[in-house]
Amino acid sequence: MKHSYLFGQPFILGLMLAASLSVPGTALANAPAAIVSTGPVMREAATPTTDIPGTVISTRDAQIRSEIEGRITWIAEVGDRVEAGEPLASLDDHLLQLELRSNAAQVARLRADIDVRKRQRQRLARLAKDNNMAEVELDQVEADIEMLQQDLAMAEVEQERTAYDLTRAKVPAPFSGVVVERAMSEGEYGSAGDILVRLVDTSSLEISVQAPLRVARFNAAGTAVSVESERGISLQTVRSMVPVGDERSRMMELRISLDNQDWLIGEPVSVALPEAADMQMLTVPRDALVLRDREQFVYAIGEDKKARKVRVQTAGGMGSRIAVEPLAGDLDPGTTVVIRGAENLREGQNVRILDDSLALYR
Repeated sequence: MKHSYLFGQPFILGLMLAASLSVPGTALANAPAAIVSTGPVMREAATPTTDIPGTVISTRDAQIRSEIEGRITWIAEVGDRVEAGEPLASLDDHLLQLELRSNAAQVARLRADIDVRKRQRQRLARLAKDNNMAEVELDQVEADIEMLQQDLAMAEVEQERTAYDLTRAKVPAPFSGVVVERAMSEGEYGSAGDILVRLVDTSSLEISVQAPLRVARFNAAGTAVSVESERGISLQTVRSMVPVGDERSRMMELRISLDNQDWLIGEPVSVALPEAADMQMLTVPRDALVLRDREQFVYAIGEDKKARKVRVQTAGGMGSRIAVEPLAGDLDPGTTVVIRGAENLREGQNVRILDDSLALYR
């Protein structure tokens, strides 16, 4: 026969707890003892932290644009993975091929003209020794050759530019990544500067956090911070802090490195950022903190095995424990506080502390 368990005891103990809660406050002393699990109050050197939401992002997320105009003949599909240098899109290059041939013809014509002028210069140079008119013509030919050489240089530049544009008819991936969005399709005519695809590097990830300015001095590059997500809690390292805060929100950006690639871009996380220097503080297990009626408190258990409510103010979390400052009542190191079963306890209620050797079944 299969039993349901509460703190490792048969379910009947849970019924006893529920029965004890239905007894009026004046009869708490005669009610069955509530079954609870406890933990100690400790004084320890700790770093108060504050939990800030963050998001997993890619360090390389680019909108790839066309550098020339033309009709798109092929473009990568959404979800395609491409390596750096592989094509993301191809544009019709027929006009560029024709322009390149025209440039080549212009260069050849100018070189031919220069050759003709150079041979003419040689003939005039021989005549110029005895003929003044030949000297004038020689000067003119020299000037023509100089201008043709300048025209040739410009034509060669145009030829190189056309050849370069021809290479840009195939749009290469600037880095390895995945196509996550297409802005245009085959057959469309695009102009220079039009967005073709969005490419995201899914292997180079980090966390972006917008943090209050007050935590800046405690989160320099290299600081280890706790990151919590659906996959659990892990320690990561602050890669950089952008030392400029927004004047309205009073927030700044932190970038946190990720030590592995088992993350999804856009995944939400919670980052525990240090907000003060290390100090000696009272800490209790996180599960000991009770939030009820706009109050924060813990239940301390005295030698009489009765629950005593102690109002506290939290001062930051430290892993599985949280720092507290008592507001009403005493809380000393070594005091036993309720960590499970506190949700329905009442001031002065008798408790029965569950033996630590009995495992909690959840």
